[in-house]
Amino acid sequence: MSSPSRRIRYGPTLVVGLGAATAATVAVSRPWVEASVHQRGVPTIEASASGADIVPLAGALGVVVLAAFGAVVATRGLVRRALGVLIMVAAASIVAAALSTGSAGSQLEAELTAKGWSGGSYSTADQPWRWVALAAAVLCVVAGAAVAAYGPGWATMGPRYDAPTTAAESPEPARGAEEMSEADVWREIDRGRDPTQSP
Repeated sequence: MSSPSRRIRYGPTLVVGLGAATAATVAVSRPWVEASVHQRGVPTIEASASGADIVPLAGALGVVVLAAFGAVVATRGLVRRALGVLIMVAAASIVAAALSTGSAGSQLEAELTAKGWSGGSYSTADQPWRWVALAAAVLCVVAGAAVAAYGPGWATMGPRYDAPTTAAESPEPARGAEEMSEADVWREIDRGRDPTQSP
């Protein structure tokens, strides 16, 4: 019977997390709300506010989530669990941003004014990118929870990816001069050892 940490698969969780983090990061940079002013005899004035305009921190949080999922591959144990918690907190903040109006009104009015709006009413409409960011951030929360709960039990990178050790540079035991070839003798001299000395 497989352990709980094996039931929640490492590969699919990482793929879902990276995909959702990418989608959230892109969606935060796209328009979440659009406004338009229709006045008789005047061209329609339009403005939009992205997720990053409404909640400036949301753009940075998307990058944090994406980087944290990438770091899961190279970590293990408690560090991997901490990354899972970080992902959950950052993604939950994006969820909160997508559900709040934030400063959308002031952002839209400033852009409308810059385009010639002189005041009065205007209509607004939520754009699909807000809901893409919301859905992607929820997936990131779920994937982050899986990393925090089961990540320490998942596979880690093999030893061949670790920093090289000095074992390959450890000196070979000295051999008697009679057992050495000429190349061995010169190698011992280059290493600062006397090849005529017995070990």
